Amino acid sequence: METDFLNTQRKGTNTHRGMRAPALALAAAAIATSFASAQRTAPTPQSVIGWEPCADYKLATYEQIDDYFRKLADAAPGRMRIVDMGPTAEGRTEILAVVSSEDNIRQLGKYKDISRTLALARDNDGRLGDEAARALAREGKAIVWIDFGLHSIEVAHAQTAPLLAFKAVTDESEEMRFIRDNVILLLVANMNPDGTTMVASWYRENLGKPWESRLPELWHKYVGHDDNRDWFMMNQVETRNGARQLYADWFPQIVYNQHQTGPFPSRIFVPPFDDPMNPNIPPLVMRGVNLVGDAMTRRLDEEGTRGAVSRLGFDTWWNGGMRTAPYFHNMIGILTETSHASATPATYDARTFPKYFAGTDVPTLEPTTYYPSPYLGGEWHLRDSCNIMVTTSTAVLDIAAKRREEWLYDAYQMARDAIRAHARETFIVPADQWDRPTAVKLVNVLRLGGVEIERATAPFSAGARQYAAGSFVIRGAQPFEPYVTDLLTPQVYPDMRQYPGGPPKRPYDITGWTLSYQMGVRVDRVAEAASVATERVDVARVPQATVPAQARVYALDPRENDAFIAVNRLLKAGVVVSRSRSAVAVDGEPWPAGTFLVAAGAGTAARVEETARSLGVRVGDASGLGGGSDRSRSGVGPESDPTPTPVWRLRAPRIGLYHGWGGNMDEGWTRWILEQFEFPYASVFDRDVRAGNLRAKFDVIILPDATYYQMLNGLPPGSMPEAYTGGMTARGVSNLYDFVARGGTLVTMDRAAELPLTTFGLPIRNVTAGVRETDFFVPGSILKISVDPSNPVAYGMPPEAAAFFINSPAFSVGRRVNQFDDRPAADPVPVDTVRIVARYPGNDVLMSGWMLGERLIAGRAAAIEAQVDTGRVVLLGFRAEHRGQTHGTYKLLFNPILLAAAEKLW
Repeated sequence: METDFLNTQRKGTNTHRGMRAPALALAAAAIATSFASAQRTAPTPQSVIGWEPCADYKLATYEQIDDYFRKLADAAPGRMRIVDMGPTAEGRTEILAVVSSEDNIRQLGKYKDISRTLALARDNDGRLGDEAARALAREGKAIVWIDFGLHSIEVAHAQTAPLLAFKAVTDESEEMRFIRDNVILLLVANMNPDGTTMVASWYRENLGKPWESRLPELWHKYVGHDDNRDWFMMNQVETRNGARQLYADWFPQIVYNQHQTGPFPSRIFVPPFDDPMNPNIPPLVMRGVNLVGDAMTRRLDEEGTRGAVSRLGFDTWWNGGMRTAPYFHNMIGILTETSHASATPATYDARTFPKYFAGTDVPTLEPTTYYPSPYLGGEWHLRDSCNIMVTTSTAVLDIAAKRREEWLYDAYQMARDAIRAHARETFIVPADQWDRPTAVKLVNVLRLGGVEIERATAPFSAGARQYAAGSFVIRGAQPFEPYVTDLLTPQVYPDMRQYPGGPPKRPYDITGWTLSYQMGVRVDRVAEAASVATERVDVARVPQATVPAQARVYALDPRENDAFIAVNRLLKAGVVVSRSRSAVAVDGEPWPAGTFLVAAGAGTAARVEETARSLGVRVGDASGLGGGSDRSRSGVGPESDPTPTPVWRLRAPRIGLYHGWGGNMDEGWTRWILEQFEFPYASVFDRDVRAGNLRAKFDVIILPDATYYQMLNGLPPGSMPEAYTGGMTARGVSNLYDFVARGGTLVTMDRAAELPLTTFGLPIRNVTAGVRETDFFVPGSILKISVDPSNPVAYGMPPEAAAFFINSPAFSVGRRVNQFDDRPAADPVPVDTVRIVARYPGNDVLMSGWMLGERLIAGRAAAIEAQVDTGRVVLLGFRAEHRGQTHGTYKLLFNPILLAAAEKLW
């Protein structure tokens, strides 16, 4: 390694020893001509955008950035190509620029194949030894991904993208020529094009106002800041665009994700990261992260840029961020957080700086090991932030070029070692699942992450269990095994305190995310290499649906989430759909309460069959159900049967989703989920709540996670234009109560329970309210819940499930003996108007992550249905649809939505 590194440093002279002088001269002349042509024809960013990017008070939209990238590529096709990554949520086209030397660009296919072969530790014939891998590493080029614009409100990185593109294409310095010769740069112009245009447009329209740099809405159609929390689930189209390039096409060795929230008053956070480190991350990844981070900070100090800090706040535990998910794919993931996220300049006075960085004992003005050159204040412009990003990006490219062969071989070595170390391990997704279509979705999520999956073509046994044909097999012997293990096994987060006996050290992000738990899918881990006949899975198909012929009544299985899509389609088509209020016999087997029932009629059979086959939902024959004289109303059962089946008659519910201003990510995710499952809904704004008459418009109103005071008061006056301030006010809260009292259903998620608990006079108390973090702390973990499937809110749920809990409420039910009885452990007197839908068990509550103070919520209610006059309130003490990941608790949201518009028969 050292010899190869030194040779490349000697300006490439050793590589040309065999060339005669005339040949060298001709080659040099051709290169010089090409360089001169690129410099002469390549447009500057200013010539296209209209100003130099990162100028004060100027922000380019994505359309302007995209236009520049395409014009630059047209002018320098030998060095830059544009790849259309795919559409965004709002229909823009996301692009990736491939930049390298002319020779490398001509041979892109070859270098992509080398990168893929080394990343997967196998060639097209399924073989690759160490010597062959070393030869490929010597021949290959380092592939480096650098992206911009993920968090659109952090404006500098989007504006920096044209500057780096121009530098990478046209800079003729010895360093940049060396980089182009040895690196293939994947430069993503923008990871959230929609948000970049939103933010730039808002800034232009509101320049000089207090809210110029703050939007009243999410800066993504659905998820805002959570676009960096979607990288193992990959729900959003932009995430999928990136994942295809990373894990199916290019397999880069280094992934650099730019951000702009540096710990104040530093100018940039750069790796190394803080503890804890996720134990599933390969050691070579972490060594590489530290090496690249040190190269970046060293270069900043060489250029005289002060204020780079490391090992502060950001850790490497979480799997699911743009820079963290690549760790588990044997890629070096780099995050930097540059400061001053505004095009408006500012002056920073060091005399006003806090003595220590927030939550630490690290001084802000004294040199320390990981902050050796403190920022001392002064004027700061957007261009200063952009210059830092160009410097750190160049440092990444430089070290990638100098250690090209090492990065390529390291990728191979990590994949090889993963395959060897886990050869006698298999994960199996049985064909027999509570919710078969959701199990298929889990498989396809893993496939998006590059996981190799097979489907059994015959029954087999493994780990002393029998499995049916159609079960999915995930072998441990695969290159991205760390990713498989991290997503399909529980997380055990270390108990880290600020000091012995003190409060917990706050994690950077959530601590538990086991995907199989969240999705409610059974996955078995067996300590053997399963011997089974299989076929490779590229995209798993929905389960095969068999629709009974000539059934008088069709039954749709309520245990499957996608049955709700089927019901919504049938209701939209005018088909009569009912739900059983007790267990029913379907095809001679018991199906649970809540089974969907559809009577055969003109055109109904064809609709049921088409819907079932497209979704893969289970359909059975329930022709034996009784309907009595009310068959015409219920749509089920033979009229001659004297024993009617008790049912709910469904109709399409009128759904209102509360939309407070300021950008609520839980609201955005809820919108996304409702659309995915084809629930029609309307957004309910503060003005609508204040206006009242809600019962005339809606059957159900959903309050996403937000505190009572956030909903009551909204954004403060002066922080936004008047139309966006003020909240729902006390009048709106009163109107919500009136909505429920008149027969409406109010569904609250997580902290939104505070509103009815504070104002509706419910005999329910949140036992976690006001408790100190030293006594109770759950920073995003998966907890076990026991469910009552006989309650209509829990129809189709298994008796036990997993809920995602992030310092959420848990409930004590009953009225206190008197108003002075506020003892935390007091057991209030039960009341008939409250039914517990789900509760936390008496012990072993934690399933994945970390939890302090389990006793506080052990045995307490997790979800509640409470009657208020003729209506009901459903309190879900957690986010049932958290980030589109918690498929296992979706039904706790979907059921009360359908129940809100249902008519109870018999």
